[in-house]
Amino acid sequence: METTILISEFFVFGDDFEHLGDGTLKTRETLEKALDGFEFFKRHQSLKKENLRKLGVCSYEAESNIVIHAKFGIIKTYANENKIKTIAKDIGPGIPKLLLALTPGFSTASDKARKLGFGAGMGLKNIQKISDFFVITSKFGKGTYLTFEIWNEEINKEGTKMKIKHLIKELQLEVLTKYNEEILEKIIKDAYACDLLSRVLAKANEDSAWITIQTNVNVVGVAVIKRVPIIIITEGEFVPEETIKKAEENSIIIARTTHTTFELSGKLYTLLEPETK
Repeated sequence: METTILISEFFVFGDDFEHLGDGTLKTRETLEKALDGFEFFKRHQSLKKENLRKLGVCSYEAESNIVIHAKFGIIKTYANENKIKTIAKDIGPGIPKLLLALTPGFSTASDKARKLGFGAGMGLKNIQKISDFFVITSKFGKGTYLTFEIWNEEINKEGTKMKIKHLIKELQLEVLTKYNEEILEKIIKDAYACDLLSRVLAKANEDSAWITIQTNVNVVGVAVIKRVPIIIITEGEFVPEETIKKAEENSIIIARTTHTTFELSGKLYTLLEPETK
């Protein structure tokens, strides 16, 4: 059983460029002391120097986003023998189009931020690229909730089992629903791509990922009946709030990508091929 420790918690204020990076620096210092001082962490991989470097880059980018775009935020970092996990949530304008915000070069930074050297449009993309797990949700006018994890080497080499958390990472999916750790650990053995609900009822398996462009609430009903744990929406289609809510009530993850069904199916086939042999 994992023993998780809260390593760091700090507040971030919008437009406070003077103190940008202070929280991240203190977090790294705390983790380095833990690495040198506690036998528990010496025996495990999560606080290795390389992982601390990755954490520093990702945490700084998360801190920068709050300073540049939000009024106020809080960043918490946890660690256990398997991973370092950071949660950054803010009270801010929210991100109306998350997939666009994850496009390299896209930025809504102010002129002030740009003059100070920020606003290259790489912050979220850097976190997504460097971390081992990355999920961001945002509500327009309310704020943004970002989670990223740095895994130890053992998790990254834990065999060919493809868990939902691995799919999210490898396909860089945008997760639209709230989730818990138990769902992320479910193993996916194959995928079924289809927009016709009756065909999905007939063909999909309970350990399948379902790929579709359909976003109405009925897709969740079908997923519940077939016990499909994750629905992947292609081409960046809008997903109604009632669909997201029903999925959350039934512990089903809805994730989204800008790829077409054809493109995503190819990527998934490559990822899951070892499972099908």
